[in-house]
Amino acid sequence: MAEQTPTTRIALDGRWDFEELTDTIKSYIHLYGFAYSLAPDLPAGRRMEIEYIYAKFPWKGGYSTVNFFNQLYHNIPPQRRPKVIEIRYASPGFIEITTLVSAAAAAAAIVKSICFSIGAAHKLYRDIQKSSVEHELSKVNLAQQRLNLTKSQIDFCESASEKLVNVLGLTQAQNALLDERTDGNKAVKMKLLLSVFRRAAALADKQVAQMLNLPEGPE
Repeated sequence: MAEQTPTTRIALDGRWDFEELTDTIKSYIHLYGFAYSLAPDLPAGRRMEIEYIYAKFPWKGGYSTVNFFNQLYHNIPPQRRPKVIEIRYASPGFIEITTLVSAAAAAAAIVKSICFSIGAAHKLYRDIQKSSVEHELSKVNLAQQRLNLTKSQIDFCESASEKLVNVLGLTQAQNALLDERTDGNKAVKMKLLLSVFRRAAALADKQVAQMLNLPEGPE
C-alpha cells in the first residue's frame, strides 16, 4: 500500500462550532476506515480481521452500525491512521494531517461523487430508507435471517445497493471486495452502504457549502 504523507490538508472555511467540527471529524474517520477496508493489497492477517468485523454485526440498529465503523477504524495500524499536524481556524483555514494516501483519496472520491448530484443523492437515500421500512427490513437481524428473506426483499436490496454504489462512485474493484466482505448478502450490503452514505453525505453537504474540501491527493 502507499506510504503515509505528512502534508494532506483538509480545507476549512466559514464558521464552525465545536460539536459541528467533532461530528465532521467523526464522519471522516469512519469513512476513512471504510475506504481502508476495501484496499486490495492488505496483508493477509489484516484482511482476516476486517472480514471478521464485517461478518459479526447484525445491522439491526444504530449501536451495531457505530461499532462497525469504530472497529474498522481501530483495526487500521496506528501509524496509518490520520494524525493531526496542525489546525488553523481562519477564513480560509485547514486541518493538516498524516494519512495513508490510498485511503484518504478513496474517501475523498466518495464525497466528491455525492457532491456531483447532492440533491438527487439525498432523495435516493430517503426513498431507499422508506422502501426498506415497507419491505420490513428496518429491524431485521440480517446476519441471522438472510435465508428467510423473500425474493421481493432480496431484489429490492440488490437494486438499492447498485444505486448506492453508483452514487458513492465505488469502483468495480471496491464493489467486488464489498460483495466479498458481505459474503454476497444483498441485505447486509444495502444496510452497510446506507450507513456509508450517511457519513459521506454529511461531509459532502459541507463541501457543497464550501465549508470543507477533502483533497484527492497529497499536497
